[in-house]
Amino acid sequence: MTEGKKSKGCLGTLLWGIGVMSLVAILSLAILFINQRIALSRLHQGYSPPGKLVAVNSHFMHIHYVGSGSPTVVINAGNGSFSLEWMPIQEQLSQSMRVCTYDRAGYSWSEPGPGPRHGVQVIDELRALLTAAGESAPYILVGHPLGGVHIRIFALQYPHEVAGLVLIDTASRLTITSDYEQRIADSIGFYRVMNLLTRSGILRILGPLGGESSMPETARTLRLELQETYLNLLLNPNQYATAIAEMEQLPRTFQQASQLMVGERPLNDLPLIVLTAGQMAAPGSTPLGEQHMPVNDIHIEQQEELAQLSSQGEQRLIPESGHLVHLDEPAAVLQAILDVYDLSE
Repeated sequence: MTEGKKSKGCLGTLLWGIGVMSLVAILSLAILFINQRIALSRLHQGYSPPGKLVAVNSHFMHIHYVGSGSPTVVINAGNGSFSLEWMPIQEQLSQSMRVCTYDRAGYSWSEPGPGPRHGVQVIDELRALLTAAGESAPYILVGHPLGGVHIRIFALQYPHEVAGLVLIDTASRLTITSDYEQRIADSIGFYRVMNLLTRSGILRILGPLGGESSMPETARTLRLELQETYLNLLLNPNQYATAIAEMEQLPRTFQQASQLMVGERPLNDLPLIVLTAGQMAAPGSTPLGEQHMPVNDIHIEQQEELAQLSSQGEQRLIPESGHLVHLDEPAAVLQAILDVYDLSE
C-alpha cells in the first residue's frame, strides 16, 4: 500500500470515529432531554403541592394557607426561592395565627406568568391570588431579599391593606451601583448555567452523582422529609428562567419602590421590624458551599435606615446568621413576626 493510500485510510478512520462519537453525544443528549421532559411532566404528580393551585389571570399559582385569625401573615420568598423553604416557620406560626406562603409565577408549583417580571407585576398577581383564594386584608407581609422589596411596594401602594411588615436581610438603598450591577450579572450568569443544565437533563444525572457535596446549602438546612421534594423542584428549568427574568427587571423594581417613597416616614406608623444578618458570603463562595464573613458597619447602618421608614420601625441584628436568616436563625424570624402581629392588634 502506498503512503498516500495509508494516509487516506487513517483520515477516513479518524473521520468515522469522530462521526460515531458525535452521533453518540447527540443521542445521549437527546435521551437526557427526553428523560427530563418525562420527569417534569410527572413532577407535580409525584410531589403534589401542600396548598392549592388558584387561577390568576392566564396562569395557575400555588398558595398554601394554614391556621386562623386576623391579620393574615403572607410570606414572600427571595429571588430563586420558593415556599417550601418557609414550611417549618409556617407550621409553627399557624398554631396562633393564619399564615399564607405562596410561589411567585414560574417558581415551584406555580406556572410561569406574563412578563416583564418587575415588582408591580408581582404585587398585582399577589393581590389577585389572595383575593381569588378567599383571603382578605389586612395582611402582615414578610419578605426576604427581593421579596422584601416587593412587599414594600405593596405596603406603599396599598397602605390600608397592610397591618405590619417584617423585612429580612433585604436591600436597603434602592440604587444600582457598579458593584451591585456586577452582582446582578453574576447571579444571572449562574442562573443561565443552571437553566441549561436542567433544561438539557444533565443535572438530573450529575446531581445525584455528586452526593451531599452537590446539594445546595439551602437544601441541607431543610429537614429530611422536605429535601427530596425541594431538590426535585430545583430540577425544573422554569425556576431559573424566572429568577433571570426577575433579576433583569431589578433596576425597574427598585425604581418603582423608590418612586413610592414619599416623605420622611413613607410607611408612617406601620409596625415594622428589620432583621439584618450579621454574616455575609465571603469572596469565592457558591450556593453549593458558602463561606461567611462578618458584615461591615456601613451595611448595618444602611439596614438601620430601613427601620426609619416607619415611626414604629425597629432593626434587629442577628450576629451569627448568614443571608438565609429563616433557615439559620428561624427563632429570630418567628419572634419578629409574633412581635409585629402583637403591635398590629
